[in-house]
Order: sequence, then structure tokens, then C-alpha cells
Amino acid sequence: MSAMTATYDWPAGSTPADGPDGPGVTAATRRRPTTDMLDSELAELSRDDAEAFGILYDRYANQVFRMVYHRLSDRSDAEDVTAEVFVKALRAIDAYRPSRAPFWGWLHRIAANAVVDHVRARRATVSLDVVADAVDTAVGVEQQVIRRLEADRAWQAVAGLCPAQRTAVTLRLGRDLPIADIAGRMERSEGAVKLLLNRGLTTLRQRLAETAAAPATAG
Repeated sequence: MSAMTATYDWPAGSTPADGPDGPGVTAATRRRPTTDMLDSELAELSRDDAEAFGILYDRYANQVFRMVYHRLSDRSDAEDVTAEVFVKALRAIDAYRPSRAPFWGWLHRIAANAVVDHVRARRATVSLDVVADAVDTAVGVEQQVIRRLEADRAWQAVAGLCPAQRTAVTLRLGRDLPIADIAGRMERSEGAVKLLLNRGLTTLRQRLAETAAAPATAG
């Protein structure tokens, strides 16, 4: 993967000198980020210091790219999603708590969700019982809109699955991959993948059925 560069611009009026340390603290007096700092230290500094986040980017960009590329099998898409992962991470850095998860685990979760979002955006429909595999040009506009809304709800449900089920279902429905390929990508047996798909799709159908029934029972 070629080196990627990124510039992180902080909102006007929110410079490091105006951060939580107060207006009296200048860039010269605050602790400077270094490449030997722990992830947790850099994450804390990243709330006010773009250089600190840049070190985290350099530390993990290749790992994120490899993980995303492994799932999407498209270099251009993987580069786009990798960039989006770090944009999302920067936006959410204030909410990161080292006590809850290591930085790589937190970043990996953002990347996994970004892959799902990417596949969901690229694929307009999904082959579930309640969703059409493709838009039928003979079907009226109203029904086509309903089908696309159902597809959108389906992908929202996919995003709510546990990580392993979400990955398996995304690769199966979003990429149309055979079980053997999914097993290879996830480094699991075909039997384990089938079990993940079965449980994931069962959960999806239940959640979609609940969503469809909700308007009828409301009020």
C-alpha cells in the first residue's frame, strides 16, 4: 500500500491553546506527542493536537487498509474506506475511553462498520425473504420505493449484528461470495460460517418482522 497522507483541520476557535487546559496554555507549554507514546496517551492528546492523531494514523493506517482490503478485494474502495475510517475516528476521538477498549480494538470496530456501510451504499438491494433481489422495471414506482426502503432497513439490521455475524452476512449478501470464500476471508471453517449466516439471517428476519409490525401496533 502506498503511503497515504492526511491533514487534520481543527474547527476555528478550537485550537490547542484553547483546549481543556485553558487559554493560558500555549502549544509550547503543553506536552508534545512523540512516536514512542502509548496509544492511550496519543488518543488523549489527539483531542486537541492534530500531530498526535497523525502519529496514530501512521501507526495503524496499513493495518486498517489490509483489514478493509481483505474484505472488499478492491484497492480503490479499500483506500477510500480506510480514509473514511480515520475521519470517523477523528470525529469520535473525544468519546474514546482506553479503559473500555484498546485503541486498535476501537479502530477495528469503526473499520468493520465502515465496510458494512460501504457495501450497503453500493448495493441497493439485498436478497432476504422480505426484500426483492432487484428492482423490477414492470413494478410501479410506489412499490419500487417500498422495496428500497425495505433494503435500507435490512442493512440497518445488518449493522446491528454481532461483529462475526455482521461480517459473514455482509460478505454473503453484499458481495455474493460463496461459503468457501467467506470462510477463507474470516479464517473460519465452512461449518462455522454457515452457522454464523444461519443465526445472523434468523436475527435479521426477526428484527425486520418486528420493524414491519411496529407501525401497526403503535398508538
